[in-house]
Amino acid sequence: MSGFIWTNNVAGGKSVSPAEGPSRWGLKGNEDLGGGTKAVFTLESGFAMSSGQSFQGGRLFGRQAFVGLSNDALGTFTLGRQYDFANDWLAQSSAVYRWNGYFAHPGDNDNFNWQFRVNNAVKYQSPVVGGLQIGAMYSFGGVAGSFGNESAMSFGAKYENGPAKIQAAYFHMNHPALAASEGNWNTMLFPQISAASPNEANALNPQSMDIYGIGGTYQIGKTTLGLLWSHSDYDKLGDQGDGLADADARFDNIEANIAYNLTPQVQFVGAYAYTIGKVHPTDFAPQYHQVDVGVNYFVSHRTILYLAGIYQRAAGDATYANIECAGSSCAASSSRNQVSALAGIFHMF
Repeated sequence: MSGFIWTNNVAGGKSVSPAEGPSRWGLKGNEDLGGGTKAVFTLESGFAMSSGQSFQGGRLFGRQAFVGLSNDALGTFTLGRQYDFANDWLAQSSAVYRWNGYFAHPGDNDNFNWQFRVNNAVKYQSPVVGGLQIGAMYSFGGVAGSFGNESAMSFGAKYENGPAKIQAAYFHMNHPALAASEGNWNTMLFPQISAASPNEANALNPQSMDIYGIGGTYQIGKTTLGLLWSHSDYDKLGDQGDGLADADARFDNIEANIAYNLTPQVQFVGAYAYTIGKVHPTDFAPQYHQVDVGVNYFVSHRTILYLAGIYQRAAGDATYANIECAGSSCAASSSRNQVSALAGIFHMF
């Protein structure tokens, strides 16, 4: 996936830079062990198309790396570096998951844009029964003498019945800045927190993180409607000398989206997201309105040309807009408004 993005205001000036989508390559396979059981594995690497540089902190297989067993009647059990269920299932109703990484909620506070994965994870996904599937995951922290430090847990459920799909999930991680170090953690807690506590925003070392929510989609002919609510908590951000060691940041994201397939080759998409933030004990309350629009042209089953636009307006106590990683430096606008437009190509092989 590759392209270019134009932004009207990045730290006060216009910007044109490569649009680094989630380009990836990998290996996946299975071996039939008989009796409905298979050995399965996935190895997946993320990289920048413009430079060839590896994402995910330079890991060889930074997106996913796991092995396990799958049984038609009992479900799938895997071990390794994996997605939690908020990221893997709940995000399926979101615009960022379905269409474009730049459609992420402000700061990607709910991690729907895959800012990090979970290491040392044991994950179970049940078989689908009557349209319902459930799952659970636990990650061992790996810190000597402290079983719970840097550990994580996640639960999820999804249901599908004809045109209707519903997903719900919960994810908890202890010391996420350490446990999920990706080389890009600094993009998670977006810089609006700095208006309440400049030093605290740079700490980026919360004691714990929780993400949960519910969402769903419904298809009516050529139109698919989506609705989603997600909530994220970042507790005890860490003291950097300003006396706010116990500062907490909380965000609620409410999103409605739509896709319309004009023809088998042409798809129009759009979304509106409202984000409400609250930082305790300062009572700093940023808010964000974001509108996403796009058109996808399916040249073939494997190649897509895309155009997209994003408008974000900061409100409440938020003093400037900051579309997720818009511009070469991912810097915020110098005002409450920011607009980005991008175009590119997506090819699967």
